Parts: sequence; structure tokens; C-alpha cells
Amino acid sequence: MAAGLGLLLLLGGGAVVAQAVSNSGQEIRNKEYLRNLWRNEPVETLFPTALGLQDPEKKQGDPDTERGWTRVAVSPETSCAKALSGAVAKEAARRGCVAAVRATYVDDTGGTAASIAIVMFGDPKIALDFGDLVHDKGDADRPDQAVHALAAPGITWSDAVRAGSGSYSVLDIDTPCAVVASAGPSDGRKAGRLPEPWGERRGGQRMDREPWSAVAEGLAKSLAWRLTDLTFKGGA
Repeated sequence: MAAGLGLLLLLGGGAVVAQAVSNSGQEIRNKEYLRNLWRNEPVETLFPTALGLQDPEKKQGDPDTERGWTRVAVSPETSCAKALSGAVAKEAARRGCVAAVRATYVDDTGGTAASIAIVMFGDPKIALDFGDLVHDKGDADRPDQAVHALAAPGITWSDAVRAGSGSYSVLDIDTPCAVVASAGPSDGRKAGRLPEPWGERRGGQRMDREPWSAVAEGLAKSLAWRLTDLTFKGGA
């Protein structure tokens, strides 16, 4: 009887020790860090010097070696109103946008520019579907785009030449962040309107802008993936 009781106590003690060891190996996420990602990381990390579409086979923790776009400007402003444009800016304000940091990239051909904004909110759930608004507004005959163009030396890049926008959310349940981008010609040329009969419907005009929207969407997704990786490295 006493031996059996001693065995039970020993097994119980072993279970407690095992649970303690298991708990010691768990990582407690730093949610405060994640909510303030834009403050806690240097600009070179948030907006890498070179950016490109990630390899679909890339695994978490693999080095970022993608190329194709070069960073040419970073804004010191963090105002949501100054970074975002039109209906997207209004919706961001309605959802309680905390900050929006912005940078401009130029592709390797020198022909296309894009301004990208990392948009921070107070609640992660608010950010998850924020990008849907960007896509919905892309159906308009003359979309007001999403991100104000950030000027950079050597290119003629302004709001007037933005031709397409896209976005992607940072896929982390504790990080209230979405990435939004607007792209267009870097030499000041404006995307034209298709003449009739091709441009007599909104669908035709939208199809003519789709390449610019695809570029913006790809850049937003690439940066969002990088930021998602960052949340797992710095949020633990």
C-alpha cells in the first residue's frame, strides 16, 4: 500500500516536472511589440533596399534574396491621412488607423514606380479585410487609388500618374497591419483611356489598368510576407 502510494506520488511529481519543462519551452508572444511593429523595427527592415516576389517554395526563416525593385525614397511622415488616398484613406480613418509608413520603389527597368504603405491599426481583426476595399474600388471607372505617390529623385512620380493599386494583409493574428501599394509609370506619363468601342464600358477601362494593379498587388504581397516572417522572429 505504502509502496503503491509512493509510486503514485513519484509519477505525479514526474508529471509536474514534465509540465514545467514543457512550459519553459513555450514562447510567449510580445503583443505590444507586434502592435507597434512600425516603431520597433528600423526602416531598413520594414522597407528593404531590394524587394521582389518571393519564391513560392521559400520556407520561413530562409534569407530574403528576392530582387527586382529598388527602394528610392522613404517618408518621415507616419500620418494615415498623408499616406493614404481617397476612399481607402476614409475607411482607414473610420477603422482607427494608428500609423501609415511609406516608401517608393522603382523596378529594375526604371519604367515603373510604386509607393507602398504599411498601415497599422489598433485591432488585428480590423486589418484582415482592409485590403478588400482596395480591390473593390478598382472596379470604378476612374479609381482614386490607395496610396499617395511619394516623390523620389530621378523619377517623375506623382498622384496624377498612379494607374493601379493592390494590397495584402500581414498574416499574423496578433499584428494589426496591412500593406497597400499604388503603381504607375515613373516618367510622368499618364495611363490613357481606351477609345470607343473598347472603352465604352467600365470593364474595358479596368482591363487596361490591370497590369498596374497586378504590379501593386505583387509588391504588397511580397512586403506583407516579409513582415509576417518578421513577426515570428521579433514577436516571441
